[in-house]
Amino acid sequence: MSTDSAKQEKLQKRILELEAQVHDLKKDLIHDALTGLKTRNYFEQESKTHFDSAISEDSGERRAKSSLKNLSFIFFDIDHFKKINDTYGHAAGDEVLKAVAKRIEKGVRKRDIVSRWGGEEFVVIMIGANEKSAIAKAESIRKGVEHLSFDNISKINVTISAGIASREKDVAFEETIKRADQALYRAKETGRNKVVSYLELKAGG
Repeated sequence: MSTDSAKQEKLQKRILELEAQVHDLKKDLIHDALTGLKTRNYFEQESKTHFDSAISEDSGERRAKSSLKNLSFIFFDIDHFKKINDTYGHAAGDEVLKAVAKRIEKGVRKRDIVSRWGGEEFVVIMIGANEKSAIAKAESIRKGVEHLSFDNISKINVTISAGIASREKDVAFEETIKRADQALYRAKETGRNKVVSYLELKAGG
């Protein structure tokens, strides 16, 4: 092999290595290290894009391929998570976080976006789903979490609470997120291990 060919081969190998590093870096930036879910920053950017596209549909503009008019947000929170950490240790807490994250991700569709919002809280944007569909999905996930089992902490009983808000015309993205969070707070305030929607909360439920 000539000197030039050897240099070219070495350069090509280095380029491939750098491309792989860039790919891994991009993945790290948008995925939570522990659960593998999308990061909060990624979620906010992507869900805002879908939200804005839905607003464009309201005004009669051309429909974006990735957007559907109905959008629903679901906030999930692991009940009594601090007690799990205090009783069984942080390694057990991490195992619970990963298991719940996996259950949520498996419970929604591929086009939906699932994120670790922070700590023991997760959020989903269901694209094209109205409130009724979001409630049914959240209930299914809640029941699934109830049946989770853990090899190293067999005595543990994990449950989650959920709050839902669906997009309404003339209601801002930030306000819709806030509504879902308010619904979650009511679910936890009124007994936990339940699903509450914002409209139910608004109606005095």
